[in-house]
Amino acid sequence: MTKKILIVEDEKNLIKVIEDTLVEEDFITFKALDGETALEMFYEHNPDLILLDINLPKMNGWEVCQNIRRESNIPIIMMTARDSEIDELKGLSIGADDYITKPFSLKVLNIKIKKILKIDENSSYKFSNLSFDFRSGELVVNGENIELTRREIQFLEYLIKNKGIIFSRDVLLNEVWGFDFEGDDRVVDTLVKRLRKKLGDYSDMIKTIRGMGYIFDENKN
Repeated sequence: MTKKILIVEDEKNLIKVIEDTLVEEDFITFKALDGETALEMFYEHNPDLILLDINLPKMNGWEVCQNIRRESNIPIIMMTARDSEIDELKGLSIGADDYITKPFSLKVLNIKIKKILKIDENSSYKFSNLSFDFRSGELVVNGENIELTRREIQFLEYLIKNKGIIFSRDVLLNEVWGFDFEGDDRVVDTLVKRLRKKLGDYSDMIKTIRGMGYIFDENKN
């Protein structure tokens, strides 16, 4: 499931940079330029995490954090230009989960977000407008959610995690269907046909190697 992040910051240029970075990582973002709007966005969009500046108009970050903590345990990362231990301790004491000082590395921010949200870089696959979550089995092609059967999920995950390797039907049967499967190995061909149809523009990623089997390959023919 795609995670939603609320960015609360009064510097528009910084919001844009953070937003662009998070969108590249497949997060859905919302933004607020002041504390009061941040609370409205929190109730309206129910985000999975909040990036919260301290020095905000109308209502500062401390107050926003305290208000949210009365309602929710949503992860909050405080962002501030104040590089002091007192501010950091205050933020953590009122319920913030982490603290980052400006100017900060976007890479470090991304790591902090994924750590808090417990996002494993190896738990999903993305290529252009194709994404596949190994844990949920969610396949998204060109922005459209594609429903997969349990066997299709297992098969696609196995091929992607071993991309670049050619597998015979027998190997795929053993690895995906199990050693005790007694059916015809043509079930592999049938499943590949269904998967290719569901992959749409990316159907040629599952390639047939004549006389050998199948391979998951991102390169165009």
